[in-house]
Amino acid sequence: MPTPINIWESFSMRIIPIFKELLKIMKLNVFVNFTILCLSMLIVACTTVEDNSSDVSATAVVEESGKYSVIASTPMIGEFVKQVAKDSVDVDILMPYQVNPHNFEATAKDVIKLNNADLVFYVGIKYESAGLLKLLENASKSEAALVEIGSKVDPIEFKEDDHEGHEGHGHEGHGHGLYDPHFWFDPTKVELAVEEIASQLINLDPENKDAYQSSSDLYISELKSLDQEVNDLIQSVPSDNRKMITTHEALGYLEARYGIEIIGTVIPSLTTEEGVAPKDLTEVIEKIKEHDIKIMFLESESPSKGAEVVAQETGVRLISGLWVETLRSADETYADFLKSNVKIIVDNLKQ
Repeated sequence: MPTPINIWESFSMRIIPIFKELLKIMKLNVFVNFTILCLSMLIVACTTVEDNSSDVSATAVVEESGKYSVIASTPMIGEFVKQVAKDSVDVDILMPYQVNPHNFEATAKDVIKLNNADLVFYVGIKYESAGLLKLLENASKSEAALVEIGSKVDPIEFKEDDHEGHEGHGHEGHGHGLYDPHFWFDPTKVELAVEEIASQLINLDPENKDAYQSSSDLYISELKSLDQEVNDLIQSVPSDNRKMITTHEALGYLEARYGIEIIGTVIPSLTTEEGVAPKDLTEVIEKIKEHDIKIMFLESESPSKGAEVVAQETGVRLISGLWVETLRSADETYADFLKSNVKIIVDNLKQ
């Protein structure tokens, strides 16, 4: 039975860092922050006292439902986890559907969820904001309970020539790092993600090993079929037409896997809309003229004033409708997501 001193030590070591990070990322006044966090800390201190073992299975706590608690940072990661876990664990998704992950701000309720989760899956490789990543690290039960998926899929690097000179331009919490985190535009990379998720779930819950392995194998089979379907769609576009200009660099995996050439982006990979300089727009305009590009694809999550300027200067048609960061609803599957984006691209490149 933990003593009051033990409880206070656990309370101080685990909650105070969380409190500091929330003050940075939540847009609430100091008093409300303090009140909410005090209540959160009291709940956590009274209900969760455990050692910080590196073995997830040793520290996991089965919820009242009789299942382990697993959190995914985004709806996309949540989709992959659910495909493997099915009903064997309770899966909660931190970010709402349709929310741009770069703009997400956690709440005190999210802190409690994270603190009680047995596993937390996140994209990583600087996809989530710096503030949220710090919160994940501080609120998770242990280092082993926090699983970065992006680094496990053999991620590709952003193009070195994508608006050179923008190193360090990434705004905190928004600029990506060296590696492209949008691996879901290549189903073969998703296969690697699914394998990692299955491995982690089996380690957490070995009693359901066969169920996780079976679900994983079935889903990977579906991903292989999806890969072939996407390839067939893209190959239906004449090779000379497989060139694109986009708002920002989110389709690198589509390019690497299927041979569509991303000629340029309005927003450099290491910055945001606010960081676009006049010379960036000039570079895109020159590429459009050089390659005789007729259309530019816009991501729905990232409206771009720069794209409108480029369109006015070059006469390219702006094609909206791409949804590149996350799923739009609980009814949308990953296959739906990928095929809808590819269809928009293929239908317009054929014209």
